[in-house]
Amino acid sequence: MPLRHPKPTILDTGSHGNLGRLLSRSDGATGIDRDSLDITDESAVARFFEHERFNIIIHCAAFTDVSEAEKNKDACYTVNVSGTENLVRHFKGKKFVYISTEYVFDGAKGGYRENDTPNPVNYYALTKLLGEMVVRQYPRTLTIRTSFKPDGPWPYPKAFVDQWTSADYASERAPQILNAALHPTLFGVVHIGGARKSVYELAKKQTPDVGRMSITDIPTPLPKDVSLDSSYWESLQ
Repeated sequence: MPLRHPKPTILDTGSHGNLGRLLSRSDGATGIDRDSLDITDESAVARFFEHERFNIIIHCAAFTDVSEAEKNKDACYTVNVSGTENLVRHFKGKKFVYISTEYVFDGAKGGYRENDTPNPVNYYALTKLLGEMVVRQYPRTLTIRTSFKPDGPWPYPKAFVDQWTSADYASERAPQILNAALHPTLFGVVHIGGARKSVYELAKKQTPDVGRMSITDIPTPLPKDVSLDSSYWESLQ
């Protein structure tokens, strides 16, 4: 009779976010938000993992407002860097999965591979890259660079016609991230994205009458082409 292995238990942070909410619905997954655990409080994180045991953590919680990050750098750093370090330092499970972003690249060329050199152009992206650097100091970690937008109508009246991305919608990305987290030998860095497209093209899928705008229309610096090469991930399927 074959041995039965227990299903892995998964903790995902940021369970009220677009991705975390979907992952929390997965079998064997437990979602937490900042009301459940303040990840910026190292003592609270240490106490949490003294009493809770998980095989895998998928760290989705982040300060993601790119424009606000320029105005409130301390808060952004505390969540994206210090909060990440608190979690990875005290997690006692088998695999720590950090959700990073395609924004760690400067957008000069697009089609970025895992070994391309990051060069963030705004503060949000810088903190996500610093989070990557923290995570990679620890064993049994996986950094997923990716991008996704909330399902449903486009949340803004306009979308960028001159920014290129590999983003899809959260419901498309969540199963891929879960599969990567469950992959028994996948560690290090992996890019997971869809086909290269403009943000405007992505928005039109859900909101056909969305307006057009340029990345030069806003004061926050944004990368032009952060599309990812996901061939490594695709080779694992």
